Amino acid sequence: MKLLRREGDKYRYRERIINLFPRHTLYIEGFFGTGSIFFAKPLARYNILNDNSKFIYKFFYILRRDPALLYKRIREAIIYDRIINENQDKIEYMVLRSLYSIYATCSSTIGLRRSNAKRAFMDMIRTYKSKIKEMIECAVFTSRDIFNFLSVLAKRDKVSSTFVYLDPPYSISKGRLDDNKGWDLDSLETLIIEMKKYDWNFAISEFNDSEVLDLLFKHNLYVNYIARSTGVASRFGHTKYEILGTSYKTNKSNINIKKNHYVQLEMFSNYIT
Repeated sequence: MKLLRREGDKYRYRERIINLFPRHTLYIEGFFGTGSIFFAKPLARYNILNDNSKFIYKFFYILRRDPALLYKRIREAIIYDRIINENQDKIEYMVLRSLYSIYATCSSTIGLRRSNAKRAFMDMIRTYKSKIKEMIECAVFTSRDIFNFLSVLAKRDKVSSTFVYLDPPYSISKGRLDDNKGWDLDSLETLIIEMKKYDWNFAISEFNDSEVLDLLFKHNLYVNYIARSTGVASRFGHTKYEILGTSYKTNKSNINIKKNHYVQLEMFSNYIT
């Protein structure tokens, strides 16, 4: 099982995404994943988080309720190269992969070659686990299908200045996500239509595939280029860019349409990594 492997590296440019968020009193995240956006932004007055993955939910539940137990399991579960292949389905391996992703050091495999690597990793977890626990305790965390989640929210929405961030699986993707198989362009369009029913500002992370751009413009959303996504050219045979589709205009919503091609007015070479 390859948990939480998606094309793209949100943690590398999460500040650029967060800088495009509007002011809000209530923050809602529909596809929480490892929380790379939530943990990097200031807490809102109210925070509601959701992920359809039961593993993600259980992982953060344990972190919230008994971080000492989670820390103990991690300390005992560091996996070395010689036994890595026979342990990939064990819960400890999944926990490690999740933590590597949370702390922006996730790689295709976990191999600790330096003699002090285990100590360094545990020191990092010790440093950040209290902060993560504190932030999670300031949020409501659920595990629902995204459309069920949104319908429940709509019935209880009494907070002004609501903002919803959505990071679904990429619609045109060669990756795999355990609890979100089958997400495609139709799913994305259904999500956009659902979001436009509510009086909320919202943003959706995606790649700049032409079909995705067509869909965003069809529903009168703004397109904001974030950065070139690293590590995807080998999978797709060409470079892709991370974009943020928003229901509101930002200082980076600079797209013109010319002869069915989308031309960005701002050359964002400073953001290419």
